[in-house]
Amino acid sequence: SSNPASNRTLTVPSNADGTILTTGSSDADRYKAGEVVQVVTSEFNPIMTSSGGPFTNGTYTSLTATGLTAAITPKFADSKIIFDTSIYCNLNDEDGYTRWDVYDSTNSRSFHSNSYIAAGHYNLATDDWENVHIRCVGTPANTNAMTLQVRVQVFSGGTLNFGWSGSDNRLITLTEIKV
Repeated sequence: SSNPASNRTLTVPSNADGTILTTGSSDADRYKAGEVVQVVTSEFNPIMTSSGGPFTNGTYTSLTATGLTAAITPKFADSKIIFDTSIYCNLNDEDGYTRWDVYDSTNSRSFHSNSYIAAGHYNLATDDWENVHIRCVGTPANTNAMTLQVRVQVFSGGTLNFGWSGSDNRLITLTEIKV
């Protein structure tokens, strides 16, 4: 009605009400609960830092950052974000094991609701390489850009090694879902 010269015609059903979304509509109007708001992906090479990758081999006797990070700017402070990746690594101690978490380094907090979100290397031989799948869900603290970092702790001894291969890239996926 503000520009009748453009001759726009909208036809809507007579048995339902609704809202017409435009490019100027807010994100809150664009997404319904349960819909995927955004998917952010990044690749990393699973080699060690000295070779150009994010990781450092180590004993990780306390929960420590591995060097692997992913960033996202949430559209909603109350949405859910699913973090998903896998890391191929080796622990050179048969009675050692690993526990993993994802840390929101921007907001200085654990990203998920439990102490750990993945574990591995239980009773594996010292020459076995394991693919540790890390998947969790968390809620952003706000809509500011945030960096999530993968952390690990080794229990019962051993050195965690990441230098499996420099010829295969891995994927981190962050999926934001409207609540």
